[in-house]
Amino acid sequence: MNTKKAQSVGDSAGDNTGNSAGNNAGSELVRDYLAAVEREASALPAERRQELVADLAEHIEIALAERPGGSDREILRELGDPRTIAATALQESGFGPGAGAVPGAVAGEAPGRRSPAWLVVLLPVLAFGLGYLWVPLGFALKVAGAVVLFRSRHWTKSQKWTGFGLTTLAPSLMNVAWFLFSYPNDPSQTEYWTAIVAVAVVTVAGAGWLWRVRSDANTGQRQ
Repeated sequence: MNTKKAQSVGDSAGDNTGNSAGNNAGSELVRDYLAAVEREASALPAERRQELVADLAEHIEIALAERPGGSDREILRELGDPRTIAATALQESGFGPGAGAVPGAVAGEAPGRRSPAWLVVLLPVLAFGLGYLWVPLGFALKVAGAVVLFRSRHWTKSQKWTGFGLTTLAPSLMNVAWFLFSYPNDPSQTEYWTAIVAVAVVTVAGAGWLWRVRSDANTGQRQ
C-alpha cells in the first residue's frame, strides 16, 4: 500500500476533527479504510493495487480539503464499502467474475474475453497436422493460434514471444527451407518423413513448454 499517501490523508482527516482525540480517530479510520481496500484487492497486480489505493487517498484528501467542516466518516461512507470498490477494480482489470464483459485494462491491455490455455496450446498442433492436408487451413490455424496466444493472460510477454517462435515461427521456417532447398531435389521418402517428424517435434515441444509455464489468469500463479 502507498503508506505515505495513506498517512498524509489520514492526518488531513484528523485535522478536520478539531481535537487530539479526533485527529487520532480520523487518521486511523482513513488508514483502516485504505488498508481494507488493499486487502480486498489483493488479487490485483501490486502496481495496479497501489495505484487504486493512491487514487482513493487522493480523492479523500481533496474531499476533506473542500469540506472544512466535513467528516472523514461521511466521505468514506460516500466512497462505499471497500469490498465493493475492490470487486469493481478487479472486474474492470480483468481479474474478477464476469471480467470478460467489462472494459478495463491491465498494463494497457483491454481484458475482453480470453481463450483457455489448452486452446492456445492445441491450435499450433492442429495447424501442423491439418496443414499437411490443406495448406490454407493450416495457415489459418497458425494465425488464430498466434492471435489467441498474444491476447492471453496465461503467459508473460517474453513467454508469448518464445512460445510463438517455437510453435509457429520455427516450424514455418523449417517448412519454407524444405520447399526451397530439399523439395526441388526430389528427396527420398526417408528424407520427407524425417523433415515432417522434425517439424512435429519442434511444434509439440513448443506447445508442451507453453503448457508447463502457463499461469492462472486470475491469480498470476504458475500451475
